[in-house]
Amino acid sequence: MKHTKFILAAVLALATIVPLSAQNNMILVKGGTFQMGSNSEEDAPVHTVTVSDFYMSQTKITLYEWMSTTGAYPIGYYREEIPQSQWKITAAGNISWYDAIVYCNFRSIEEGLTPCYASNGSKDNINNAEKLRAEYPNITCDWNANGYRLPTEAEWEYAARNEIRISDFNKGNHEWCWDLYSSDYYNKSKNSKDPHGSDYGDMRVYRGGQREYESVPVYEREMFFPEEYITAAGPYPYSFRVVRNAK
Repeated sequence: MKHTKFILAAVLALATIVPLSAQNNMILVKGGTFQMGSNSEEDAPVHTVTVSDFYMSQTKITLYEWMSTTGAYPIGYYREEIPQSQWKITAAGNISWYDAIVYCNFRSIEEGLTPCYASNGSKDNINNAEKLRAEYPNITCDWNANGYRLPTEAEWEYAARNEIRISDFNKGNHEWCWDLYSSDYYNKSKNSKDPHGSDYGDMRVYRGGQREYESVPVYEREMFFPEEYITAAGPYPYSFRVVRNAK
């Protein structure tokens, strides 16, 4: 398929790379009810949330998995920095939220699953994307699809709090979630089941990671523009995991 062949303009020298077959490191996370958030000003109030069963990648999407699906080296990495022998143990970084959405649909198609994401009401606008580092307007999610998607804030925090055989939640790169950021969203989502985030906002939520020498608490909410992929937080600050519905 054409989307497995495109290469970012900034890394045309890598056009000869043959995409690798994707590895599958998904595990089942049994759902449940938990207390989400904290009493800190930015992450309050603590509120009750229930999540259904879902599958989640044990680690951040690796450079190996990213290259397998897109064939495009993320801007900010250089081939000599990350040898191919290290791709399976290196998280793909410098990934924008839009890039992560495209990856999810591409990987779903490759594995014969139904893609989750659409732009302006059409999944084809994402399925047939010809480049990364692009903005795709009005992204919506088909929550009933069996393909790959980004975790919601609730799913991410639930898994992180329970340490359900999921490694490195709070180390290294920050991780994208699906949700739009709204400071008053927690006040509106008390006693909710499978919340999908705010209906409005300009920024997307990211979770986890590390600041200097300490891990970011699992409840802490951060946000950034979905088209961005590099900040002062570090050289490769944005990575992501994927989830799938268990039903």
